[in-house]
Amino acid sequence: KQGHSTGILYMTRGEMGTGGDEAIRDKETRKAAEILEVDYMETIGFKDCQVTDSFENRLKVAEYIRKLKPKIILLPYWDAVPGRGIGHTDHLVTGVMASHAVNFARLRKMPLSEEPHQVSQILYYLFPREMKPTFLVDITEVADQWIKALQSHHSQMFGSHALKTGFYDMILAWFKQLGYMIGAEYAQGFIAAEPLKIQDPFVLIDTPKA
Repeated sequence: KQGHSTGILYMTRGEMGTGGDEAIRDKETRKAAEILEVDYMETIGFKDCQVTDSFENRLKVAEYIRKLKPKIILLPYWDAVPGRGIGHTDHLVTGVMASHAVNFARLRKMPLSEEPHQVSQILYYLFPREMKPTFLVDITEVADQWIKALQSHHSQMFGSHALKTGFYDMILAWFKQLGYMIGAEYAQGFIAAEPLKIQDPFVLIDTPKA
């Protein structure tokens, strides 16, 4: 919506999830990417529930970073109570492994084929609810689009197992709670890996549109 190029790089196909299978999950991720109108979407293909923070995996992700040359990378937060949801093993490991991959991507002597690339900022988007985000983005304007993308993961959101736990409703409630913190209907929170550099603090003030 702001004119930036965006993309999604999935680590796994989610084939170990209780609902659906690999083919269904692939179809759902493609549909979500179309709804979100991302410019790029690909799946590396690590085995679900078996993502590891190895040197080899860091290099694989770093290769994509050098190829795609993103300025900002969004990652799941690396520290949460282990288990399901936010604390899923693949989420936690990806947060650590991909953060190291960001560093690898800029190091010239790494055994990678593309030219080194320096990512400007890592932002963590999947973090424990008790943590305070660095900043919140009002997503009310695109909430319908975001909700449709969320709903496209039908096997994950609306399977009998998910309905029992109220998974979908819990996600909506969380984003509504974040929105309440800034006077919006929905908001997305981020935790910055590094201090944010600004030239003018007034850019942080939400001024009304004329």
